[in-house]
Amino acid sequence: MPNQSGIKLSKDQKNILKKFMQKVKDKREYRAALGILLRSEGKTALFVSQKLGTTIKQVFMWCRKFKENGVLGLQVKKQSGRPAKEGNKAKELIPKLLKEDPEAFGFLKGKWVLRDISKQLKKEKINLNYTGVRRVMSDLGITQKKPILRAQGSIKKNYQKRAEIKRYKKIAAALLKKKLL
Repeated sequence: MPNQSGIKLSKDQKNILKKFMQKVKDKREYRAALGILLRSEGKTALFVSQKLGTTIKQVFMWCRKFKENGVLGLQVKKQSGRPAKEGNKAKELIPKLLKEDPEAFGFLKGKWVLRDISKQLKKEKINLNYTGVRRVMSDLGITQKKPILRAQGSIKKNYQKRAEIKRYKKIAAALLKKKLL
């Protein structure tokens, strides 16, 4: 079968790629090396992209980078930009904060809410809004439950409140789109 990819690897290059795959900690680098190995075996770019869950364009970029720079071309570069100073400080403080009761900090709710966490962080001199708090919490692997809208007391007896909640649920999505909430 002819080599359709144009990548011909010697045994040494294949061994280098396999060693690289064993040492790599980033899944993107591993996927790129595996894609190069599959292309060197004569697999099509379409097959490789479907197998690895990427686009065909990405497979061709891996091939080009490998041809130009070898294994070094497959390494993911460190992201540029300003480092997240506030987020790193918040990553240390948020887990400690969530272990405490929000009422101990003067909040009336029995559970932590993103905005309350943000307010408490601002008291601690960490300026992070609620969307930043959500991002930090997702980085830490902490998820929040979405509150269920329920009328207080017996649900069967509280028809008026139930009707209000039902109406609110119908228009809430439209209000969020208009940024009125």
